[in-house]
Amino acid sequence: MLPDRSKRYAGVDGDIPRLHLTNLWQLVVIALLVLTLLVVIFPRRRLVDSLYEQQNLDELTRSYIQNLYRVEPDNADVALLLARSQGKTLNLSAFEANLLKLVAQGTQRQQQEATQILFDVYSQRLASAKMEKERLDLSSRLVMLLLQSSYLRLPETMVQAFAAKSFELDLPELGLRYLQQVSHSKPLQALEDYGDRALARGDYAVAASYFLMARDGAVTVVEARRLFEKGIQTYLADSLNQPAMQAARDHLGDLASDLPTLRFLVRSAAAAGDPVLAADYAHRLVFHTEAGVPP
Repeated sequence: MLPDRSKRYAGVDGDIPRLHLTNLWQLVVIALLVLTLLVVIFPRRRLVDSLYEQQNLDELTRSYIQNLYRVEPDNADVALLLARSQGKTLNLSAFEANLLKLVAQGTQRQQQEATQILFDVYSQRLASAKMEKERLDLSSRLVMLLLQSSYLRLPETMVQAFAAKSFELDLPELGLRYLQQVSHSKPLQALEDYGDRALARGDYAVAASYFLMARDGAVTVVEARRLFEKGIQTYLADSLNQPAMQAARDHLGDLASDLPTLRFLVRSAAAAGDPVLAADYAHRLVFHTEAGVPP
């Protein structure tokens, strides 16, 4: 009588051989069949639209996008999805040219998506860059993107983020251009806030320029005077005497006949070491006082 099968194999023939249900090439064929079935069941256009709406992509979806890109490397929407799914490891040399092309020539959705992807990648890499050369390169790329994108129709959340980044990169005019897209009047409070932040960092000239930009958009004389004085005083606080006096000339505007402002300028010009200019402002002050302008 024969022994049990387990005993016979173990005792006579050694280890029991493992059964191979499938091999690597068969798994590849199965995967391709599954992908083909997905393409047949779900129309590609509808599927791409659905993937656009997803903020978080799982590993299976990323794998599907990669395979879809291999099949259609010229499909702009699929390229955007792949770029988004590989944001943190995005190879700039491989995707940047295509993305920048879509920023300039794509549909409105493609423009917005390509712009957002590049903005996120540049910003993230700039924040973590260690070498000065790399920081300068990424800053230059980011500035060019912000300049190009300022003429696009973007969602309000993107506009606000791009405005903040423009101010952060000391591009106040560009930041103002973005903010004006979502506000019909100059956002004085935003400009003054950025000026206060620059002042806290010790960037006196940048802070003063923000305050004076806000002054130019002020509606009331009281607000214009306050911001004007704040800007000039910020220059003087860092002993930037000549820029302070030049800025006073450039931004005086409708405050030229305002007596409190003229008194302030007399003191400021004297503090800046320019007695001739102080005398000129004093002469204007006397002239307006004698002309009966109320103090």
